[in-house]
Order: sequence, then structure tokens, then C-alpha cells
Amino acid sequence: MEQVYFHNRELFQQKAREIKFHGLDKLHVVSDFDRTLTKFFYEGKKIPSTIALIREGGYLTEDYPKKAFALFDKYHSIEMDETIDLDFKFKKMQEWWEAHEKLLVKSGMHRKVIEDILKRYPKIFREGTLSFFDYLNSHNVPLLIFSSGIGNLIEGYLEKNNKLTPNIHILSNTFNFDPEGYATGYKDRIIHTMNKSETKIKNEKYRRLISSRNNVILLGDSLGDLGMVDDLDVNLILKIGFLNEDVENKLALYKSKFDVVITNDGSMDYINELLYELDGSVK
Repeated sequence: MEQVYFHNRELFQQKAREIKFHGLDKLHVVSDFDRTLTKFFYEGKKIPSTIALIREGGYLTEDYPKKAFALFDKYHSIEMDETIDLDFKFKKMQEWWEAHEKLLVKSGMHRKVIEDILKRYPKIFREGTLSFFDYLNSHNVPLLIFSSGIGNLIEGYLEKNNKLTPNIHILSNTFNFDPEGYATGYKDRIIHTMNKSETKIKNEKYRRLISSRNNVILLGDSLGDLGMVDDLDVNLILKIGFLNEDVENKLALYKSKFDVVITNDGSMDYINELLYELDGSVK
């Protein structure tokens, strides 16, 4: 069962009061996608990340899974080890994502892969996430989905649920496809788990939209997600983290980095309740 933990409840309440005082027209939300807006477990099994859905789906060349898993085995333990030097980890994550992008293109990544995954895994959103989208849209609060996953899939899941609304902006690894539907590479610089603080948000429309919205609610499931707003001019950040597994070993660390930590693959209910409180719907 999910539990909600606070780094410092008094400080959290102070931030919430300030957001409420300035109003929702001064607020925007920045969120990771995989295992933040989406579930970690479904029917007792881990839901693969958007990258893993491609890797494990049998879509591409016969040798692709073996090569992709070899990359996973080489780099994943580095990604998950919180004791490793950050500069070294950054370098290794960059190596991994670049190698995998080239492997995907070489292995015949096609637009139809995206279409099939959307059909095979229709219900990946965390409980309460669709209501979360509806609330932000109805109150004209911008949402930036900042992800190291596949942007085409993120767009597809939002479209499938009729949630790709004008207030949502996506910064992710989005494929370009040739006229025959084959991927030619990502549109922009690769985003991985360690470079979110280095990635410049170039969308001028989004920047104009948030130019007067310098209070931020940040949602993520990894420490790397904390860097998602480093490129923005912000006044106040309320950081909410999802700790989906290994709670006993990681809770203290997550509590020291996030204002609020939601454990055990919890729902979006607490966040939705917080939003209602911030606009005065809950007295």
C-alpha cells in the first residue's frame, strides 16, 4: 500500500501556501513519464519502460534483442548505483543512449512498432493520472513532460486517451521517420537519465507560456529528474518523488532530495488532492 512521506512537513506546507497565494496562473508542472505518470507494476509484473517495450517486443532484426540486452547489462547497474561518481555516470549514460539510438536505426525501427505497442499495452498510466491531466488542462496549467523515453510513444498514449491537450508539451527522444516509415534517428539531442539538467528547453512557445509562471511542481521517480527545471528561471519548486521499489534502502535518500515521497507504486490521488487544495476547491 502506498505511503506519503515528507522531508520537512512545515517547509512543504510553506511552499504549498505560497503557491496557493500566487494562484494557479503562476504555476506550471514538469514531470517525468516512465514510472512517474505511468505505473511501475501491472498485474503483479513490472511494466517495462518505453525503451524496454521496444527491446522486448520482438519487433526488429533477429540480433537486436541480444545486442540491446548486452547494452542494458553493461550500463544499467551503473545507472542504478547511487554511489558512483556523477561525472562518470553521465559519460556512461551518454554512451549507452547513443549506442542504442544507432542500434535501433540499424535494426529497422519502424513507425509500426509504436502503433503496435500502443495496442498491446493500453493501460499504463498510474491510477489518477488521467484526472491529473484533466485538472491541469481545465485550469490552463502548463505541463512539460520531460522524458528520456520515446516521445512518439508518449504522444501516442496521450492521443489514445484524448489527453494531448494544448497545455501539454513534450521534451523527449522523438524519432524522425523516412517516407517508408523507418526511423532515421532522434530529432534533437539525446535525453538520458543523467543530462536532464543539461538539456536546454528550446520550445519558444513553451518558454513564453511559462515566462510569468515561476512556481513549479516537479514530479519524478529518479534523482536525475531533479534537474529537469535547472534550465528555467523559477521562484519555488515543490518536488514530489515516486519511490517504486527498494523502499527500505532508498527512502532516506529520497526524503532528503524530494519534499514529498510517494512509495509502493502509489496513485496520483495525493497529487490530485494537493492541486484541489491549491486552487481552493478543498477548504
